[in-house]
Amino acid sequence: MPVELEGAVQLRLALKRFAPDLSKQTQIEMAAALKTVTSVARGFVPSDNQVLSGWTKNLSGAENFVYRPFPKFNSAQAKAGITYSTSPSKPNKNGFVALARILNKSAAGAIYETAGRKNPQGQPSYKREGLVYRTANNGLGDMQIYYLAPQNSDRKGYNNSANPKAGKQFIDNLNSTGQLVNARPKGMVGRPTTKETGRLIYRAWAEDNGRANAAVLKALEKSAANFYELTKRAA
Repeated sequence: MPVELEGAVQLRLALKRFAPDLSKQTQIEMAAALKTVTSVARGFVPSDNQVLSGWTKNLSGAENFVYRPFPKFNSAQAKAGITYSTSPSKPNKNGFVALARILNKSAAGAIYETAGRKNPQGQPSYKREGLVYRTANNGLGDMQIYYLAPQNSDRKGYNNSANPKAGKQFIDNLNSTGQLVNARPKGMVGRPTTKETGRLIYRAWAEDNGRANAAVLKALEKSAANFYELTKRAA
């Protein structure tokens, strides 16, 4: 989970510019801490035969779709997609930079990680509520029925499958292979959210119980002390 450190970005930049050997050693020590969590997270990825068979198959005619099709699940690709980085990220919208992070680069792996944490029973089915029907005579004695779509007919966030239980069946299958685990540290201030919940990286992070976090912080503190000594001797 994120830990805010003041001056850490400036330290990393200074190390890279003035003490490249120390910078490299710091990255090695940070990577060692993240590598353990990454390895554990990969071990939580289910095999292809554990998930619903339809999720592992290519969709027929997918190359002709005008929208992005639901990503196919492949266990090997999902495992390979779980990786780490010790290079500073680009600032986010709040200006924060991640110095070390574990990533899930597989689209299907990311779905497996988080599916169900917002809607445990799957997305609700789209209901045709508020529809308006109008009848009119075509002048030949036949009655015509017109369907007037509501102004807001956006189906985003709804289950558009012909099977109204598709979402629940999908989530139930994922839960049978790995439960959602909240990685939020105990006693942490602030309102808890489901954003820190997952089946792979978050689960591995929760089981790590803060050891990786402590190791990364220790590596940064050690490099800061060593850099201070180097600059002190050079002064």
